[in-house]
Amino acid sequence: MKSFNKAYGFNINPDLYLYLNETGFEQTMQLTEGQILLFDGHSMKNNWRTLGVNWLIDEHNKNAALQIPDIAGLGSTSYVLSKEVKAIMEPSLGDNIEYLNCDLNGETWYALNLIGFEDAINHELTEHNYNKRGEIKMIKPFKRLVIDKSKVENSALFRTKETGLSYITTDAKNSFYSLVKKHNFTGIEFHEIEVV
Repeated sequence: MKSFNKAYGFNINPDLYLYLNETGFEQTMQLTEGQILLFDGHSMKNNWRTLGVNWLIDEHNKNAALQIPDIAGLGSTSYVLSKEVKAIMEPSLGDNIEYLNCDLNGETWYALNLIGFEDAINHELTEHNYNKRGEIKMIKPFKRLVIDKSKVENSALFRTKETGLSYITTDAKNSFYSLVKKHNFTGIEFHEIEVV
């Protein structure tokens, strides 16, 4: 386990950066073959074929002057790295990550597939948000999310079952967070998560 002091969740700011979307052809192929892409913690490299992607530009954002980021969102479940970002990230992030080829109009980008989940939540201190029916809210499930530092196995990048498809990183040396900050990669906004 690498030492760290802070943990972070992250996302793409849709008011600043373009998202990537699978091409219409890719979506049709997936539906036809019954192979919908799910970045759900399982390995996909053995069944992966290069995924065609395009920048998601529609009537709502075509005049918004959105930037092309170094790290782009792919739908709401994954991130895609430029070739330059992948070259810097791959040696440091760990064996629980797959870099899956994507074709962006002839340019190779890489979908980031994070495999597995860690049991890193401090259940005593974490507080959930409940709706009126007493169920945990889907959109914002936590009033207070607390990571147990001693339970984190890969401080570079991980997920927990309780946080679903959200990725978590730390300020450890050569973590996703540290590399983004060191190289000024664009596209990612971090928000701190409490650590004990």
